[in-house]
Amino acid sequence: MRSLILTLFIIIGIGTASAQSLLDSFSQRLASMGRYQAKFAVVVDGQTIGGEYIVEGSNFYITSDGVELYVADGVKYEVNSNKREVVVDSAASLGSDLLSNPAQSFESLKSQFNVSDSIASGVKMVKLTPKEGSGESIDIYADGSGELPRRIVYNFANGSITILLTSIKPYVGTLPLFEQSRYAEYEVIDMR
Repeated sequence: MRSLILTLFIIIGIGTASAQSLLDSFSQRLASMGRYQAKFAVVVDGQTIGGEYIVEGSNFYITSDGVELYVADGVKYEVNSNKREVVVDSAASLGSDLLSNPAQSFESLKSQFNVSDSIASGVKMVKLTPKEGSGESIDIYADGSGELPRRIVYNFANGSITILLTSIKPYVGTLPLFEQSRYAEYEVIDMR
């Protein structure tokens, strides 16, 4: 299965705080929510794919475009309803981008990118540029309050991918966990 796409979350702060501390404060704000849910739309080449994810600590659940990803207690279950298969692997195989690993993506952002904050067309934003080599840059635009990300643009040499965050809020339900019985007729591929 193709990766669920990219890096999501970064809070855009207020005042004169450095961009690095803005990333830290964003992580702290999300952690203070406990369990939270984000709804998103990914725009690529004029096509839009919707989805949502729920995060609780280092565990999470993502659903988008017929694919579900359950990660709990170090195990990843990737369910593809179109192929009717479940791929089981270690959570260590997760990518470092937000929609592949929303629970851990901030640490990799801080280690892989130079971070600077600015204002573009009156909107607070954070710009991430690679510390080494060329590669993609990431622009993260704040919502109207300047407290949560609203739009994330991944800039590549041959185009861009945009993630629109339609909501980020505390989640009052329980984190969905993988249940083998729901996928009894699916082929299971264990990569561990």
